Amino acid sequence: MTNFTKEQNQAINDYGKDILVSASAGSGKTTVLVERVLKRVLSGTPVSSLLIITFTKAAAREMKERIKQKISDQIEKEPNNQFLRSQLLDVDTANISTIDSFCLDVIRRFYYVIDLDPQFSVLTDETQAELLKERALHEIEIEYLEKNDQDFQDFYDNFSGDRDAEGARNLLLQLYNTVVTEPNYEKFLNNLPNSYQVQDDLIESDLWQTHIKPLLVKEIGDMQNEIKQLFENPQMENPDLVKVKENYDIFASRLEQLLNALKDNHSYNEIRANLMNCKFEKNIRKSKKWSEESLETYQESQKLKSDLNDQLKKIFANFFVVEEKEQVNILKKSEKIVKTIVDTEKKLIKRFGQLKREQNLIDYSDMEQFAFSILTTDTSNAHIAQEYYQEKFNEILIDEYQDVNALQENIIAAIKKKGQNNLFMVGDIKQSIYGFRQARPDLFLSKYHAYGQNDDSEKIILSDNFRSTKRVTKTVNSLFNPILTANFGGIDYKKEGQLQFGATYYPADLPTASEYIFTDKKQTQASFEENFGDKMDFSEIQMVIARIKQLKKENFQVWDRKTQLKRPLEYSDIAIITRTRSDNLQVMQEFAKADLPLFVTDAQNYFQTFELVMIMNYLRLIDNPQQDIPLVAVLRSPLFNFKEPELGQIRVKTRSGNFYNALTSFASVNSDLGQKCKNFLQQLESLRSFAATHRISELIWSIYERTHLLEIVTGLPNGQQRRVNLESLYERATSYESAGFKGLYQFISFIERMRKNQKDLAQPLLSDKADNAVKLMTIHASKGLEFPVVFVMGLGHKYQTRDLSGNFTISKDGLGLTIKEKDYRIDSLVKSLADVEKRQQMLEEEARILYVGLTRAQQKLILVASVSEMETKQKKWKSEIDPKTNILPLIRKINAQSPLDFLGPKLEQKHEFDQTIEDMTLALEEQDKIYYLKFAVQSDIEEKDEQKDDTQKLSSKMNDVVKTLYNFEYPFADATKTTAYQSVSEIKKVFNDPMDTELENSRLISSSNRYLQPIDETPVFLEKQKFTGAEIGTAMHLVLQYYDYQGDKTELNLEQEIEELVELGKLNPLMVPHLSKEALNWFVMSEFAAEFWQKPEKLHRESQFSSLMNASELFNDFSDSAAKILVHGTIDGYFETDKGLILFDYKTDFVDKTHEEQAIDKIKQKYTGQLRLYEQALNEISENKKVIGKYLILLDARKVVPVD
Repeated sequence: MTNFTKEQNQAINDYGKDILVSASAGSGKTTVLVERVLKRVLSGTPVSSLLIITFTKAAAREMKERIKQKISDQIEKEPNNQFLRSQLLDVDTANISTIDSFCLDVIRRFYYVIDLDPQFSVLTDETQAELLKERALHEIEIEYLEKNDQDFQDFYDNFSGDRDAEGARNLLLQLYNTVVTEPNYEKFLNNLPNSYQVQDDLIESDLWQTHIKPLLVKEIGDMQNEIKQLFENPQMENPDLVKVKENYDIFASRLEQLLNALKDNHSYNEIRANLMNCKFEKNIRKSKKWSEESLETYQESQKLKSDLNDQLKKIFANFFVVEEKEQVNILKKSEKIVKTIVDTEKKLIKRFGQLKREQNLIDYSDMEQFAFSILTTDTSNAHIAQEYYQEKFNEILIDEYQDVNALQENIIAAIKKKGQNNLFMVGDIKQSIYGFRQARPDLFLSKYHAYGQNDDSEKIILSDNFRSTKRVTKTVNSLFNPILTANFGGIDYKKEGQLQFGATYYPADLPTASEYIFTDKKQTQASFEENFGDKMDFSEIQMVIARIKQLKKENFQVWDRKTQLKRPLEYSDIAIITRTRSDNLQVMQEFAKADLPLFVTDAQNYFQTFELVMIMNYLRLIDNPQQDIPLVAVLRSPLFNFKEPELGQIRVKTRSGNFYNALTSFASVNSDLGQKCKNFLQQLESLRSFAATHRISELIWSIYERTHLLEIVTGLPNGQQRRVNLESLYERATSYESAGFKGLYQFISFIERMRKNQKDLAQPLLSDKADNAVKLMTIHASKGLEFPVVFVMGLGHKYQTRDLSGNFTISKDGLGLTIKEKDYRIDSLVKSLADVEKRQQMLEEEARILYVGLTRAQQKLILVASVSEMETKQKKWKSEIDPKTNILPLIRKINAQSPLDFLGPKLEQKHEFDQTIEDMTLALEEQDKIYYLKFAVQSDIEEKDEQKDDTQKLSSKMNDVVKTLYNFEYPFADATKTTAYQSVSEIKKVFNDPMDTELENSRLISSSNRYLQPIDETPVFLEKQKFTGAEIGTAMHLVLQYYDYQGDKTELNLEQEIEELVELGKLNPLMVPHLSKEALNWFVMSEFAAEFWQKPEKLHRESQFSSLMNASELFNDFSDSAAKILVHGTIDGYFETDKGLILFDYKTDFVDKTHEEQAIDKIKQKYTGQLRLYEQALNEISENKKVIGKYLILLDARKVVPVD
């Protein structure tokens, strides 16, 4: 007989109250649920009078099986109990299901209440649903455009790009997904414009008083607490730090003035002025004479100073970027657009519903909406359906309550017996990880904090963990004590959320030490990620493989609960858990090479498979061949087999222009390669003509036939699956056309939107060795599962915050818009507020996702991450946890960039990072083990191709780019869309010396499709491990950017400045020997910089700007065009004088001293265009003063050169 804990017995036996059970990971909640049902049945309650709601169908099946098993066990004890026998038969038809299945039952039983045809079918094909929704939206667009509705056009214009209206469409489609989970979606929509209602006095508005003001007061209060904690350090009273403390006192006083202005409701512009004045007076330098304690405290104060400045900058950028009048205008313009959005959304919902009804279909969102409507509809003065279910169910039991949405909550409330407390809810706020499905963890939290305060409700906490060893339990508690708090996650983990060790069945001699394997990610890899997306580091996978092999080799023992014996580790005992499935292909490839069995439980990303990337790129080319990325990818693919040297030859012959022009030019060459180019272009042109007169599905099949693509992929590994994937695309194209859609570009956009919205058509990739194979799955897929050994990988991956960087933000409370003005875009205050709130909600969910991953481990937990600049991060982590509370401050958590930002501070506080892996053994001790590895990558190996000719070098570089396309998740989708955005770093190449930029003008830009598109750039992570001239130049710029002109004018300052930049993590210490300190000292002590020392407040450095410029002024190609291009750039510096502005730009170009005058003239010619861009931008943004002088600072030549 199971020995239940006191709390479990309460959860099983307590009745007569609404009960909320907060059940931590591994606490046996399913066992408790089953036992509670059994108790009810044994007391004479029919199982048919219970409603049991589970989150998944699999959970419902498991629940039924476990209940049947329990009843069967009881029948063995009471063989003559006919009631139990009848209940055993009734379990299969009992209301034990997902909420969707229950809603479907409501609709089938009471369809007539809402006049629904009872012969309806459920629309289970998600693609078909999306197509119908697209069709509804398309019809609404036509309707508005035919009426020439100006408000609608203004709405679409505000979110449209250069070529399409995808921005507005995405908003409407995403808003749909939110509103259909609201119990009264019309009311929700009607309330959206209310947030924007404001009179001329912004401070008096509800938006300010109810939302923005409390947020700012809280943030500033948190900043004051940070300063208070610093002042509590006794070292701050040390005479060494007198000036540091004085500097903080002045800042704290200004912060207090800002807080008082907020609290006392000063005008918006007064508060804004206070904020702009809220800065540190001086930059205090440290002294080598100080004690070690003083220096340590000084570093702590400097880091806090940097954090406080960053926080104030965010507040300014979010809420004070323009003055009150402009803010009010933006809100009023936004309100008008939101009203149009509301009207359009209502029509979309109505038209989509009509299209479904015409085909007698309902989808999953209809199930819940219709069920709620049926349950709340008053028919002939009676709520027939509601009363039926209230009478039917004696108790409603809800599993995974933390993941219900607002509509589901209202459905449950509608069927709850009136005047009775018959709700039993089980969940764990720490495991609420379905925000993308509009889960509302705040509903759980509201009951968590309210229940138990009266006789009608009860809160029960199940904290005993029966899954994991004591070591794993301690590890999880240690890591999450500082993270989950009342103001971050809604629960004080240390007081109420800790796991209590309950798995006393484990023997004491098991190897259970948790491990943390951190590989040192090279800077080159970090740079690669910036260009190609945050991919899992190769070394992470290698270390996991090595550790698995080592565990097997050393006969690692696991405890088998079934046999109650120790046994050797099997592959099936191991799970590798990742945040996303985007790295599955890479992990699979490496495991195959290592000959280790792997079972992938998550579906592979369909649209990211090799064959789908290939065919989608070909379709993009047929739509528009002037796209370098898909063109090179298709040429390099097995369809056409262009080799790297061949692509190099093509580019070398025509170094300017895009690659399509180069290919066309080479097709005229009388050679085998020229004929190969000609054949490709002929087929491409033939397909383009075919596309103009045929359906998309016919075009796709024609490509298959002409290129023999189906036969090619069938011959590849996993060929049958690849063939099915291609055939599936053909079928999707047929469905797309059947829904009434036309146009290749629109089809490509539709597929891209499905990919972005995770509407993937993936199929599981199975292994023949699934019975004894390592499991690879996402954290979401692992929820509810457990494994003896768990690897959690990818902890250094950056969090994705794309949802916060777009032109709209949808939250449970409203809709925030970015408004397009004549020359710029600006976030409305509503959007800024929504972004701040949603970012914290997103990071809270990420912390919970991390908790779910770590709590899957039974016996051994191994955390794996690749980390760039490890030593810098260690210094950062060391001081982040508040020593008094042992909590990670909120300001740190809301600025977290990756899981390691949550975990690292605690790890650094408790452990030292070892430098080798030699002592990685089967440690039996309780202490966790941390391994810090410096891992060799390809860039460390000496390259031997320096003598290659131009063609060989070029083809090698191109091959690297193409390999990136096919070996990693395809990172270039956005580059196929035209954008009118340019950075000066790209535009200035147009002004460079032509001989320097023949190849530059065709380089690929991975993040967006700019005017310049390079294709021959070597990915940075494949270059030699040495600093390039550009990298050294960037570091020189960095020193001059932060150089402090407020102290004494002495050359000794430079060493201190460099040292501080290294300590703050802004400058790589390995870079220091490469800096030209002579050149740096020359400039800061020069006559040109003399005024900087006299009036440092007039010096502006690293000034960013965005300016709308005529394309014809920038590019010859646009000489006859009126096109506008938004130029974004950063000006090295300018200095305000009484007469005007002095603009200057640092250059580290080599100057040949033997021909100095000619060399300087050449450099001057090279950068004149760039400085003119800066001058134009500066003149536009400066209200009173204009540029009166432009200068190049040539650091190598030690010259200041005026530019006309």
